[in-house]
Amino acid sequence: MTELRYERLHPAELRAAVERAPIAFVPVGTLEFHGEHLPVGVDSFEAHGLCLRAAALAGGVVLPPVYLASGCLDLPFTLSFELDLVHAWVGATVERLADRGFSVVIVVTGHGPLDLNHLLKRVCAEVEQRRSGLSAYALCWLELNAARLTEPESDEPTCVDHAARVETSWMLALEPELVQIDRLADDPQAAHVGVYGPNPRFTASAEFGERQIGAAAELLAARARALLVGERPDPLADLRTFVEYGWPERPILRGRAGPEPQLLVTNPGRASRYLSALRLEVDGSPLDPSILLLVNDSVGETGTPLRASELGAENGFYLRRGQEARIALGGVVLAPGPHRVRAELGLGGVTSLAMDEDVEFGL
Repeated sequence: MTELRYERLHPAELRAAVERAPIAFVPVGTLEFHGEHLPVGVDSFEAHGLCLRAAALAGGVVLPPVYLASGCLDLPFTLSFELDLVHAWVGATVERLADRGFSVVIVVTGHGPLDLNHLLKRVCAEVEQRRSGLSAYALCWLELNAARLTEPESDEPTCVDHAARVETSWMLALEPELVQIDRLADDPQAAHVGVYGPNPRFTASAEFGERQIGAAAELLAARARALLVGERPDPLADLRTFVEYGWPERPILRGRAGPEPQLLVTNPGRASRYLSALRLEVDGSPLDPSILLLVNDSVGETGTPLRASELGAENGFYLRRGQEARIALGGVVLAPGPHRVRAELGLGGVTSLAMDEDVEFGL
């Protein structure tokens, strides 16, 4: 197999690669707890492995994986970095590659949070505006899995998870010697910290991972070739498909009355949800977004309150599988009993969901 790794190529080989196909793949991951059975570098292994497969099909070279990302779970040994730092590094890398003759730069993250995904897309768009003739494109591997969906997923997620069937299968295909499956309980129903899904000891397989990686690599290679001839894919199309078909269940609303009333929001689905906006009306009265505080105290979350007025595509609020979050309603006074709640939820930074229903506020 032809060497594709940038750091292993000599200048003559790099010159030849640029002449054949001036495409550079930039894999971005992180160091994050992925259960006891997987190494903390999972996201970078996934991004790097996918980029190598795509480059073998489309041409180009693959940079070393970088362990620099944001939006990580607050779990043991995880290293999460500020968005500004990620922005600066990725932007500078894309610029330097353009300086060296690459006309297509594709940034692929193996880390799933949509705040990072939106940031990477913005960085690429900014560099493109400064560099005539450059095509810079960013995406997460989950988007390539989502692109094939044609209807809502009714079973376990197949686009992305965290350390469950999908990610464990990818690692069994890419780095099988690093998967310690026997460190998971010998019980299909057992729950594990950092594993968001059924016990992968009984659901993951190298064959499933290989099928997904192969299909994703073919699609990524096709997009790389399209970028090379000046075609422009919609950078948000796959995310819209992901939200439409990957998050079919409606959130559940219930309330708490009292001196500090709260609206409780539960994710009943199997996939994590990312709230990028929130507007609330209670009994016909709009509530000021600056007084609404969202808090998720679940294991793995920071529990740091976030104001609804601060939400956005790059500063969203995660409500993962089966989690319940609290929305403090500020100085609003609500008596126990039913109240009409209209909630408009921004989803994934690409669409929104309107809910209008009677919510029981109990004590």
